[in-house]
Amino acid sequence: MADPTLKELLAGSSLSFIGTVRAVGETPVAGLDADDHTAVVQVEEELHVPGAVDIDPGTTVTVQMSPDQPPLAAGDRATFFANPLVYGDTIAVTEVGRTEAGALPPAGARFADAEDEGEASPVTAALDELAQDKVLEHALKADAVVRGRVIALNAVDPNEVLHEHSPQWWIATLDVDFVQRGDVEGVGEEGGRVTFLYANSLDIRWRNWPKPKAGQGGMWILHRAAAEHSALAPFTLRHREDLQPSLQLELLR
Repeated sequence: MADPTLKELLAGSSLSFIGTVRAVGETPVAGLDADDHTAVVQVEEELHVPGAVDIDPGTTVTVQMSPDQPPLAAGDRATFFANPLVYGDTIAVTEVGRTEAGALPPAGARFADAEDEGEASPVTAALDELAQDKVLEHALKADAVVRGRVIALNAVDPNEVLHEHSPQWWIATLDVDFVQRGDVEGVGEEGGRVTFLYANSLDIRWRNWPKPKAGQGGMWILHRAAAEHSALAPFTLRHREDLQPSLQLELLR
């Protein structure tokens, strides 16, 4: 089996770092049983770490090493790709992949071009490509993808009495100049207008729905409205990925 690319390693892990093994067969994490695949690793450099995780250089992390990787000994250095296992005063992770310290595997053509041109670090370029892949997959499942600008925003019921978790439905009108995919009634080669429904509430149930702004332009990923809302607008905007920069249209061409 071919070695995984950097993009594949990042897709399968939520954090990565370069570190040096300080001990094997032990851990400071209470309640975690250590064995010969358990290593205490001192972090030298973060490569990709979620904001909620604190593994600054000098921090020690317990790594439950993958049985598919060669064993490590105290003093060995490596680049680790892992997923969180235990959060506490110290952190334990499960290893999903490993490379030599500072050495990163190759990735796809788009990633290689970006790296050669010096546009981004290898990890940043690979993460950007993963994000683009996610947008592409999402757009291909949508009912319509258009390029346009918001020209009107109107509350469905300005006098609505709000209750807990009320969505506060609004309708946005787009001036569309290009349809990338889907059947958008009223929009032809010369463009046209289309409306979509969205939840304007900041309640926890609705806060992740995009909130369009007057004059906002971009690539809009639209989903057919539910039957009970179809009389209000033909489409809805409901996912984080539903609004993208217009340049993202190139992904679909």
